Amino acid sequence: MKRFSWLLNTAGLSCALLLLPACDSGDDGDDDAADTVGDTGETTSGEEDTVTVSADITEDTTWTADKTYVLAGDTLVFVHGATLTIEPGTLIRGEAGSALVIEKDSMLVAEGTADAPIVFTSFDSENAAPGDWGGLVLIGEATINLEGGVGMAEGFPIPPTYGGSDDSHNCGSLRYVRVEYAGFAISEGNELNGITFYGCGTETSVSYVQSHMGLDDGIEMFGGSFDADHLVVTGASDDSLDMDQGFSGRVQHVFIQQNPLVGDNCFEISNQGSDFDATPKTSPELCNVTCIGSGSSGEKSKGVTIKEGTHGTWHATIFTNTSNEATNLADEATFVEADAGNIEFANNIFFANLGADEHVSGAESLDTAGWTAWVQDAARANLGTDPGLGTTWGSPNAVPSGDVTGDGTGCGGTSYIGAVDPSGEDWTAGAWINYAE
Repeated sequence: MKRFSWLLNTAGLSCALLLLPACDSGDDGDDDAADTVGDTGETTSGEEDTVTVSADITEDTTWTADKTYVLAGDTLVFVHGATLTIEPGTLIRGEAGSALVIEKDSMLVAEGTADAPIVFTSFDSENAAPGDWGGLVLIGEATINLEGGVGMAEGFPIPPTYGGSDDSHNCGSLRYVRVEYAGFAISEGNELNGITFYGCGTETSVSYVQSHMGLDDGIEMFGGSFDADHLVVTGASDDSLDMDQGFSGRVQHVFIQQNPLVGDNCFEISNQGSDFDATPKTSPELCNVTCIGSGSSGEKSKGVTIKEGTHGTWHATIFTNTSNEATNLADEATFVEADAGNIEFANNIFFANLGADEHVSGAESLDTAGWTAWVQDAARANLGTDPGLGTTWGSPNAVPSGDVTGDGTGCGGTSYIGAVDPSGEDWTAGAWINYAE
């Protein structure tokens, strides 16, 4: 019988309170069921190279590339007080309702290689689809801007808390990791993202990571502060990158392609919905990004929506092929921040975006024409040139063939606009990437 790990670890909570159809007595009478191994909840499943994980991990554990790990259905596997290390080349499959949650007293060390990535994927190897399983969640104790400085992770039946005052909190390291077909709803209307970072701090390391075909956001950061580089988000059903609750950090070298049929913003940058003045302000620096929108068949596709009085900068970024606007200044509070110099768009390319207006303002003090003039001010050096990208869904080409020369001083000295250096290596290709529809 499938077991909810969060239920088994909550003493005194009745099934009735959680509206579960039945309780598990601990013995379902099936003599053929696999035996639990140790405290990790790992069970054999009939093949020596397959390990089913059905309970929380409470001691340091290593997953190895010679086995396939299956997150059991309807199981939120929490890592408590331990480090989970995953070797290069390891495959992890999530069954419906499963997810892997790294608690704030734990750490994930998932460091693959370009030729041997670590892959989190669907249980269905033949017909994988968005939402087949939950996703990857990392929880930390860095500063967030919610009242009281602590939040409750959204959607969980028994929500873990996140946030605090440890701004260097290390949630772990992700390198050459791909998370795909995630986004299962763990409660009504609460789909998990491909990867979610809650209050992760500056010691967290994120490089060469792809989120592919998720049912909600590709990657979301709730507060905290860390840098990330070489991210790929493809086919997210909602926003590709979502940042809020005071998140800060430089995110550089990012390639985004939206599904032609679904997808909202390449970036949604928010401060805090119930208090636009909450501090610290969300303030990411986005550098060397390529955002390819859904094209003419997309209904919601946009480049970036900035709202709730947030801060943020976009340098050396390409916005192209969005169905609607490339930039959306959502409200008056956000215009006030832009007017004060806390929002910047400079040395970017806006090309072939399909909305009636390429730049849209919902602010009372600055209409769409005024916001367009603000973005297109010559001092900001934003361009309308063709970057020469391949935008075909499922087989994109992120290497520009057009002139993308630009001043990337704000991005650590790059001399080109977009995710990939046209004179360098195409880091968006190779064995670690999946573009399959």
